[in-house]
Amino acid sequence: MGFAMTNKTRVSFLSMGFFTIELLLLSFEHVFIAFFMLFTYSLYKLYPERYLLAKIIKSAFALKFYNVVIWFVSYVLTLKMLSVIYSVDEEYLKYSPVIVAIPVSICVLYLFLLIATGIISFLGAIASCFIISLPKWIQDNYKQSIFIKVIGMLQSLLIVLVIPCILAALSADYVAKIAIFLDASFISDCGAKQGRVMYMRRNDEECYKFTLDKDLFSEQRSIVKSKK
Repeated sequence: MGFAMTNKTRVSFLSMGFFTIELLLLSFEHVFIAFFMLFTYSLYKLYPERYLLAKIIKSAFALKFYNVVIWFVSYVLTLKMLSVIYSVDEEYLKYSPVIVAIPVSICVLYLFLLIATGIISFLGAIASCFIISLPKWIQDNYKQSIFIKVIGMLQSLLIVLVIPCILAALSADYVAKIAIFLDASFISDCGAKQGRVMYMRRNDEECYKFTLDKDLFSEQRSIVKSKK
């Protein structure tokens, strides 16, 4: 029991020391160093819960939630964004939204995780206010409960997933520029068939014309009238 208390005290002092260093680094505007330390600390906190985390991720509920909710929201959001950005009617966007929805889904998943973590942490704070007035054995059981473990795991996971979320957000634009060509074709009623020219229908009357050369991603897209 004494060893357990000593171990708990050591963890508490380490946590206090860590966050003190974090505050000092932020006060001196060493943001990247502070984030790297926080990222490393979050990985350290997640490691003991890796089996619980894997179990949650592989659960039927988590998989269905991602496939039904996250992917649906990401696909619809991507379809709307591509339609607005490229001024293309949604009915002519078939394949590109599927590709662009991959990085978008990472950002959407992070947003859902952020909301869920906020709600669960709030409930945990309320529960702690009531638990503190109960007998010590109940407090100890509460501190060791799966509920507290999930809260700590989600909070650490939020920090760890910041980098993938940022990378996904930054890459979405580049992925979209490439993926949009999946909805273009060499043979179209938008114009005559040419060796390095692709057409993408914009609406019932107009099409985009792309020339496959070194200026493909930098040149202004030309609009041609459809012969349809």
